[in-house]
Order: sequence, then structure tokens, then C-alpha cells
Amino acid sequence: DGSRFCSYWELDANLADVLSDSDAEQGSTDTLANGCRADGEAAKRLAKRLFHLEGFKRCDVARHLGKNNEFSQLVAAEYLRFFDFTGMPLDKALRTFLKAFPLMGETQERERILIHFSKRFCCCNPETLTSEDGVHTLTCALMLLNTDLHGHVRIPCFRPRLT
Repeated sequence: DGSRFCSYWELDANLADVLSDSDAEQGSTDTLANGCRADGEAAKRLAKRLFHLEGFKRCDVARHLGKNNEFSQLVAAEYLRFFDFTGMPLDKALRTFLKAFPLMGETQERERILIHFSKRFCCCNPETLTSEDGVHTLTCALMLLNTDLHGHVRIPCFRPRLT
């Protein structure tokens, strides 16, 4: 199929390059998955560093979780394992998750991150009566309601002066 396997040494070297340059425009997923099959161990190491903000800023996290490639999906799944949503209502779990980093990026990137959140929520709460799709739909509804409530700029009304 034309894909090549990277050695652990190559992936670790790539990871070191990415981590030393966390302010770069490109996310680490492009560098680490550069023609290589995604490596689960490298994904675990990056997820741990992202969660503990070792060499990263909070605003860097979404960029690494939301890309549409196999490695980024592994990183996102590993990152979400640091959260335990067991017994939490959906809104509290979502607040807990979004306190860790600002949900930034293109709409599709944010959508992918919220899909990972929904999967993890269902994993932590298997007795939930709804599916992952149902949880995802409710999560998006909560996000929209929050945006409607807090996301617009209030412009002061024109009030004529009484003289």
C-alpha cells in the first residue's frame, strides 16, 4: 500500500523536534504522522505532555487533538483517558473537559474533539440510556445554547437624553 513504518527512533526524534518548537504554526500531528503509520506509544507520550502542559500552552491542545489523521485521533483518544466523567451529568462533564483548554480551531476540528469527548463520556457512563451520537447531539446543543447566551456582543441601546 506504499506506506512505510517508522522506527521508534524516528518517531522519538520527530516528537523531540515538535515538542521543542511548540509555538510553531503547524501542529505536531503533521510531523509525527509524516508518511509513517501512527504509533500508539508516541501518541500516549504526546497526550500526557499535552494534558500536563509540559512544553505546551493551553491554547496548543486543541490544535493537536482536532486534526483529521490517524495519529491525531490516537492522541485525542489517549488525552481523553486522563478524564474520568463517571457519574457526572453531561453538562458538568463538558465543563470539566473544556476547563482544560480553549476549544479553538476550524469548525471541523472542534467537531472532531467533541466527538472524542462524547465517546469518552459514554465509556465512563455505560449505563447512559443514549448512544454516542445522542451524547454528541446533546453536547452540540449545550455548546449552541451557551453561545446563544454568552457569545454575542451587547451594544448599548440608544437612549435619548432628557433635557
